[in-house]
Amino acid sequence: MLKRIPTKKEILRREDIRGYTKLIYKQNKSWLIKNFGPGKKYPINVDKTIHNIIWQTRERIRKNQRKPFDALIRSMWYSHIKPTLFRADSLAGNFDQYKQLSKMLVRLVRYADAMRYKDMGFVDENENSRKIGINHHVILFSEKEGHYPLLKRIAGETEITIIALGGEPSVLSSEYFVDEMKEKGINIQQSFYLFSLVDYDPWGWIIRDSFIRNLKFYGVKNIKNIDLVFPDALSKEELKLAKFRIDPKNKINRKWMRKSLGINKQFYGFEADAIPPERIKKNFTEEIKNLITSTIPIRKARNKIKLSEALENLAVIKLRSPL
Repeated sequence: MLKRIPTKKEILRREDIRGYTKLIYKQNKSWLIKNFGPGKKYPINVDKTIHNIIWQTRERIRKNQRKPFDALIRSMWYSHIKPTLFRADSLAGNFDQYKQLSKMLVRLVRYADAMRYKDMGFVDENENSRKIGINHHVILFSEKEGHYPLLKRIAGETEITIIALGGEPSVLSSEYFVDEMKEKGINIQQSFYLFSLVDYDPWGWIIRDSFIRNLKFYGVKNIKNIDLVFPDALSKEELKLAKFRIDPKNKINRKWMRKSLGINKQFYGFEADAIPPERIKKNFTEEIKNLITSTIPIRKARNKIKLSEALENLAVIKLRSPL
């Protein structure tokens, strides 16, 4: 039996979102407490308040009652959320409540599936850490931004797609990444080969799996992942120097151990940086040699793009030149 898709009204009711006519983020303390209080730790329920401010702002943007943010998510924190919590005596002194804004956005986008980040006009702070190549079906991604120069060197020779996540992958970056592929006319239903450059430890694998889940949520479902960081990528001596102990008492670590077998079936891991960059490049090149097209059409396509850009620049110069 097919699972029934809830209506928008049902989703909003479940998320405890109401159609407030007054601008929530401009109201005084008594109004906020009356409508959003009491909370467990503060005079108001912070999650519920943020939830409703997000949705109200999203609806105002949709109805052209205000402009999209055209800024980072943190801009909304400073303009809408932080002042509201302050007026309601609900601004934490020892906790970064910006994380709650991020969490509520993820809930409305990823779990409630009620909106998209682009509805708000947020800017992706990681937009300069990715590049979609001609061989777009091969995606090399890294956990750390520090690996992006290596990714760029590899992409320069192979024209694959690259992305540096900069830690835990944001749902926003994943949304904009998939949207960019769609804008380039890429069929996201095709098979994609993901090559992960993440630490060989529980956190690295959590980041890898989270990125894959995000891609699948946005429609990139036919994914095969290949790990580039594994014990055999290092010699026994290198591994001995690089490995670090992982707490066997931690539930998440034990789960990772069952899947990965650690190092020689012991609770050890190591960082991706332990593998020399040139070895990563060599191993990756070997893995993809049957997955990408030859370099000849790549060079032709690249030259075609450069020629097109040169002609556009020449046209602009002629238009600006005096007769």
